[in-house]
Amino acid sequence: MYLPVFLTLILSFVTKLTYCNERPVIGILTQEVYWSTFKNVIPFNNSYIAASYVKAIEASGGRVVPVFTNRTTEYYTDIVKKVNGILVPGGGCALNISFGISQSINEIFHIAKHINDNRDRFPILGICLGFELLLIASIGGKNPLIRCNSNNVNLPLNLIPTMEDKSVLFKTMPKDIRNILLTEPVTANHHNYCVTKKNFISMKLDRFWNPITVNKDENNLTFISTVEAKNYPFVGLQFHPEKNAYEWERNDSHSWSAVYSARYFYDWFVNECRQNKHRYMKNSILENELIYNYPTKYIGRLSSVFEQVYLFDE
Repeated sequence: MYLPVFLTLILSFVTKLTYCNERPVIGILTQEVYWSTFKNVIPFNNSYIAASYVKAIEASGGRVVPVFTNRTTEYYTDIVKKVNGILVPGGGCALNISFGISQSINEIFHIAKHINDNRDRFPILGICLGFELLLIASIGGKNPLIRCNSNNVNLPLNLIPTMEDKSVLFKTMPKDIRNILLTEPVTANHHNYCVTKKNFISMKLDRFWNPITVNKDENNLTFISTVEAKNYPFVGLQFHPEKNAYEWERNDSHSWSAVYSARYFYDWFVNECRQNKHRYMKNSILENELIYNYPTKYIGRLSSVFEQVYLFDE
């Protein structure tokens, strides 16, 4: 009769040590319309967020606020204090950390790194362009990318054997999802730039990041497709897990296994975001900043890579 009581006490103690935020709010970076495929129909002074990223966060139990470009360090510091994590989406930009989304993520990267150094767990997830910008921010604005041909192709992931026990993503990944990702062409790739193993080492990215998976482009060039920071909850994916369920304008896989396995990455990220106590001091301020306050536009019929975008007049 004493064992259940003992276990209850242990579980009670563990529960007190573990914080779980059941109302996570995620910041998603806006980016310039100028670099988009629909720039001819939207004013240049607008920025946007593809709705698929918002839907992916919502499906994992989070809410979204837009994080605007070309703002001050004070603005980004305030945002990081209020949200529980940052998502850096895919898209296009000038790889120059002095303006635009490049400048935004460079600021946020260093703010988030400082916060984590002070034992306040704050995650960042970078998708495609976001993956690239996180790498650039981590080496002071240097560019490790080379041209490659991996646009509009679906690939299985190749897990680097030495990273099996080091990867935070694969450590908790269910076996059936792992099997799908490693054996079926389900990851949506839409990029013309890559990071090779050679550049990864020569640019000293291996000091901050672990390369977790690799892939080959259509010219048989091996590129790194997943990275994880060694000491921070920062993850970069060169592929697009949100596209399997929410985008229909390209050749992305929409099979059950593709949608099911892709969900894991956003579920993992939002669960990481649940682990800090960042919050808006007033609910009224949060309500005014939520993405629902902004208009959306259906642009799938305009030969865009997206079905729908949120638009912001900056």
